[in-house]
Amino acid sequence: MRITLLFSANLLLITLVSCKDKNKSIYEGCCGAEIATDSFFISMPFHDGHGNWFDSTIKANVYIPNLITNDNSGENARFTVFTGSYEITKVLSMDCSDKSGNLLFHKENFLPNTPEYGWNGIKTDGTAYQGSFNYEVMVQFVDGQIKTYVGRSCAYSCGEEGFPIDKLPNCFVLTQHDGNGGHEPSLPFPFDCFQ
Repeated sequence: MRITLLFSANLLLITLVSCKDKNKSIYEGCCGAEIATDSFFISMPFHDGHGNWFDSTIKANVYIPNLITNDNSGENARFTVFTGSYEITKVLSMDCSDKSGNLLFHKENFLPNTPEYGWNGIKTDGTAYQGSFNYEVMVQFVDGQIKTYVGRSCAYSCGEEGFPIDKLPNCFVLTQHDGNGGHEPSLPFPFDCFQ
């Protein structure tokens, strides 16, 4: 009787834990308050057109979206690094991994502002990844400085249930890059994807 009671209590606990996990959305943690932009000053050589070189201080901006959407337009279906025209010489490496640390994407030595070089949200088995993922991006600036950005982003399949709609104001997508390495919220956001 005692063994049966103990077995029943353990079975109930396992069932409750497993139900709790089933009710958890794969989109939990998406579009949190993670920093998706960075701005700081760097030194850059400047040619005056008369054979003279000067060191000039410029503002370097970095924009990393925290949401990619697998929709039909494909506009926001890539995860990559954005900057102004010339602050970053190259992205040294970009790694995307799932919550368990399994590698989803790896690429080295490519130019920023080129979505075609970024991750398209497709897993190695050819299926679309859904939910939050971790990234680590290492970039090199024109002054030789190297910075690493670590954070979390999210891959969302349009029309799927479970996305925390209340977090949309904290979601930043590729099409909201202002062209100078910053975020411009007035630029197109795929709201229709969430209806």
